[in-house]
Amino acid sequence: MDFANDAFQFYIIHQKNDQAGDKARDPKHVYANTTNPSICPILSLGIYWLMFPVDHSTSGGRLFPGTSQYERFRKLFSQRLLNDRDVLTALENNGLHVGDLGTHSIRKGSATYTSSG
Repeated sequence: MDFANDAFQFYIIHQKNDQAGDKARDPKHVYANTTNPSICPILSLGIYWLMFPVDHSTSGGRLFPGTSQYERFRKLFSQRLLNDRDVLTALENNGLHVGDLGTHSIRKGSATYTSSG
């Protein structure tokens, strides 16, 4: 991670098409949103670091804790969202069932559309 001019730069080491991280040579850039602080990624990261200080002795240099982000997300998704009665009712009203949804549903939905530019 680094700051260059007005951009926060970071490298994505582990990607679906580059499991070993051999292609992580060009940094990704994140810019502050000065007109809408409620969606500013730089402000959000700052607040996160204030709430959860990075402990390099236990994090191994990782920004977020844990080693299995997929498993953590899957567990929270199934425990919290799919056990919510209002969510289950909304699914049923739209002809869907809990078994129709999984973590891939989230990744291939609006988040992917939004992040693809």
